Amino acid sequence: MVINDSCYGYVEPPVHSKINLQRIDPNCPRQADELKDVLVIWVSSHPKTRGSYIVGWYKNATVYSYFHESKEIRRNNFSYNIKAVSKDCILLPVDKRTFPVPRANRVGKGFLGQCNVWYADSSQKDVNDFKKEVLDYINNYKVEGDVHIIKKLLAVNAEQRKKIEEAAVDFVKKEYQNRGYQVKSREDENCGWDLDAIKGKVLLKLEVKGLGGEGMVHITRNEYDKMNQYKDDYRLCIVFNALKSPTLVIFIWNSALNNWVTETNSSIILDIETKVSYGARIVEMDK
Repeated sequence: MVINDSCYGYVEPPVHSKINLQRIDPNCPRQADELKDVLVIWVSSHPKTRGSYIVGWYKNATVYSYFHESKEIRRNNFSYNIKAVSKDCILLPVDKRTFPVPRANRVGKGFLGQCNVWYADSSQKDVNDFKKEVLDYINNYKVEGDVHIIKKLLAVNAEQRKKIEEAAVDFVKKEYQNRGYQVKSREDENCGWDLDAIKGKVLLKLEVKGLGGEGMVHITRNEYDKMNQYKDDYRLCIVFNALKSPTLVIFIWNSALNNWVTETNSSIILDIETKVSYGARIVEMDK
């Protein structure tokens, strides 16, 4: 939750207990109620694979030993025990939540167990090696830029269009391979999408649209039907400036908003005009 440029988090410690600040920093006074400049990493289970994965993090966070409440953010007795400035907070897009977190019941003591709070304070070598991998991952993570709004249609000839589409498909392939997926082409099958992205039990259907610059995205009737048939697993991948400086914008289905939104910003949606084929333009919702 973001309020006044701050993000608030909630984690349930063991029953009748609190967050042990001394396990985060042994130099923290026992009577202290808060500890600042903490890296808090959020982990959740995948709905299909059931494995645990990193879903985001707060840098330079303040962690409170007990729950705090505020009239400004309180909602249905809501309380928080972690707070950070919004610019230091990352929520990973759904398809980028591919960094697995070992569980103690599978790899042994020292790792994340049944408790919701893991202090990662074990001195075991395998735990320390894992912590280094996590820190490297977080420090090397690059935040994607803002989405440009499509305002005009660019006319391109058939040869140029083919080059743009091929470049866009290659760019999307590499992006999902970097996310840990195996990618298989379905371009010649007329199935309503271009690529399969596979990771364990997850199978995503990627439809790729390439643009030479900015422009209108054209969706065929078959693609539109498959978008609606496989909403949860379908991804509309639009590559802007595909030949020179490609920028990828991925749209996913948001059931709460009943619309297609970008994976990084739910206020950017698709406005689909249904004709013989379907034209989709990107617009920003009123806040």
